[in-house]
Amino acid sequence: MEDIIRVAALTMSEDQADRLIGWIALRTGRSKALARGDDNLARLRHVAENWLDDDQRRRLAGWIARKVALGEDPVPASPGAMRHARSASDSLSP
Repeated sequence: MEDIIRVAALTMSEDQADRLIGWIALRTGRSKALARGDDNLARLRHVAENWLDDDQRRRLAGWIARKVALGEDPVPASPGAMRHARSASDSLSP
């Protein structure tokens, strides 16, 4: 969990941390409003600690580290955003 928080604190904007909380909430079937904390980093810590198991935390930390190393957005795309992007690209296909 500390890897997620450390990378978030060093590399993520407030918006990215908020989107990551939302992504985790969606993946775990919880309401984003239940993430407790005074700021997004504290809320992210609560979510990572209480909503994810060890394996999920390990995989998410790896994902974020790879994305940061590549200079890409460290927040996974939501399933809805991915569907929307595919639909848009499909409609542009010849």
